[in-house]
Amino acid sequence: MIHLSNRNKIRTSGLLVGLLSLAACSTTPPGTIQGALTGIGSNAAQGSVSAWGLAWGEAVKGASVSYSPDGTAPGLKAFQDGQAHFAVGSSPLPDDVAASVRGMCTADGAVSFAAGVLPVGVAIKIKDVSDVVLDAPVLAGILEGRITRWNDPRLLELNPETDLPDLGITVLVPEGPSDTVRPVNDYLGRDAGMDWTPATPDSLPSTVLGQVSSPPLDLANKLDDTDGGLSILDGSIIGNRFTAAQLVFDGKPRRLQATSVVDAVSTGTVQSSARSVVQGLDGRSGYALATVIYVYVCRQYEEPELGRLTQSMAESVLSEEAQKNANAFAFVMSPGKKAIADARRLISTVGGGQ
Repeated sequence: MIHLSNRNKIRTSGLLVGLLSLAACSTTPPGTIQGALTGIGSNAAQGSVSAWGLAWGEAVKGASVSYSPDGTAPGLKAFQDGQAHFAVGSSPLPDDVAASVRGMCTADGAVSFAAGVLPVGVAIKIKDVSDVVLDAPVLAGILEGRITRWNDPRLLELNPETDLPDLGITVLVPEGPSDTVRPVNDYLGRDAGMDWTPATPDSLPSTVLGQVSSPPLDLANKLDDTDGGLSILDGSIIGNRFTAAQLVFDGKPRRLQATSVVDAVSTGTVQSSARSVVQGLDGRSGYALATVIYVYVCRQYEEPELGRLTQSMAESVLSEEAQKNANAFAFVMSPGKKAIADARRLISTVGGGQ
């Protein structure tokens, strides 16, 4: 059994109890992959991590994952401090940050790879209205309170066949930090035709109205009670509960639906290096508003058994079964074929320390 030193600062209560029970037990054959891993990170990734963990546990008996959705930044800090075996975030680790990670890592630092794509939508609640088109300038105008009613001429121009009511717009959006906000900031910063400068990538600018400090499901409940409301939620929460606005990419309205997201992923850019695999989305081909989910692991772990266990988990995350689970249970799409192939090559370098 691995005994983690105090230097690794693993907490021994709550979610982090009983982190490892690996192969040195007398009844376990040498080299057996067995044990539990703890991850901390993105709230948006909670459903996909659960789905990945289910597939891994079924494929590797005696292996399991515990996950705490504290946020991307807290997850990275926990990983750097040795309080988590892996972390999950909404952006890849820059090479200099990855190289400096220690925690349970050796001096080889960490790597990160795209493992899933969670669509993000602009959710709308208007009685008797089931379809609304928004472009980036109009969405920015709504969020900043320059467009305040659903029958504003700019909205009517985008929606000539929809009977939009003379109804006030109530903005209810995450105060941040939020992993669902990052892609919205990217979209508006690129396409709104105005200065859109949030203080951080995962928080909306202070000029945005209706910022609410609530978990995503609570925010959805508030929207459900608000005729004329608009919010930013991930696709798994929107489902059939709310109208998901069609968003304009490259001059064409795109619906938030799996096939359109897959189109944006399949033609999106993939940038690979010795420390990361980054998946981009292509708005010329499909719906390109989504949180790309990244997994952070050590290149080499100080405990070799832990390295083997983590490599097994990372390989499983990209398996067909795990990716199907994430799609079915959490509405998370797979990265593109090249991103998965490159990530598998990167994961093959993960292993035990000396």
